[in-house]
Amino acid sequence: MNQETDLFERFARFYDEDYRNYNDDVDAIVHLAQEMDGPVLELGCGTGRLLLPLSHAGLPVTGVDISPALLEQARAKLATMPQSENITLVQGDLRALALERRDFAFAFCTSNTLMHLADPADQLAVLERAAAHLRPDGLLLIDLFHPDVARLLAVQGVMELADEWSREDGTEVVKWSVRTVDLAEQLQETLFIYEEIAADGSMRRTHCPFTLRYLWRNEAELMLRLAGLAVEAVWGDFEGTPYDAMSEHLILLATKPSGKKKR
Repeated sequence: MNQETDLFERFARFYDEDYRNYNDDVDAIVHLAQEMDGPVLELGCGTGRLLLPLSHAGLPVTGVDISPALLEQARAKLATMPQSENITLVQGDLRALALERRDFAFAFCTSNTLMHLADPADQLAVLERAAAHLRPDGLLLIDLFHPDVARLLAVQGVMELADEWSREDGTEVVKWSVRTVDLAEQLQETLFIYEEIAADGSMRRTHCPFTLRYLWRNEAELMLRLAGLAVEAVWGDFEGTPYDAMSEHLILLATKPSGKKKR
């Protein structure tokens, strides 16, 4: 088991709880998928948070993830859902993606997934593989966080209370976050600590360390161009607000040229 899959094996038990209140991207992604009107590819689908609403749109959807544990949860969810026959799940490394289908109308990679590849060559490889699977004029959406240097430095080494919630069995879960940043290498080392406090007072602690490599706007645009894509828009949120210094997200939309010459 490599480092990436090991991380998600530990994180899998908390994945859906962590995302229980997050739906900022759902409407925009479903709208774009419907607008492109063709098969959809999710790069890093996790437990199927976005696959399910996409399936209701009636479009064929393929979700790819490197983690067997996350995909197992996705399969369990889909087994109980109508229209799940529209969804195909694939375990695979996004850097070496080679699906039989190469006519996706819309592909997307949300929730900072691309940043889990901590080498710029690996990030570019993911974008190249995504482009290879798009049909001519197909659309790719990449969702990253905005690298706010002041914020990155403000949380440097600070142990923050990130979240807390209760389970039906009475267990209380407390999530802590500790981050450090290397500005020269554009790397943020993050440690999530989950404390599960059972009704009898016993506690289980799970550490989930990972590295994110953030991208600047111009760098991300250049990578997309190197991957053979044309950048069409850069958003600061999923409402389509233009990206600026106050944005929380760095969302890039790029298309695959059709190859047809204009007169």
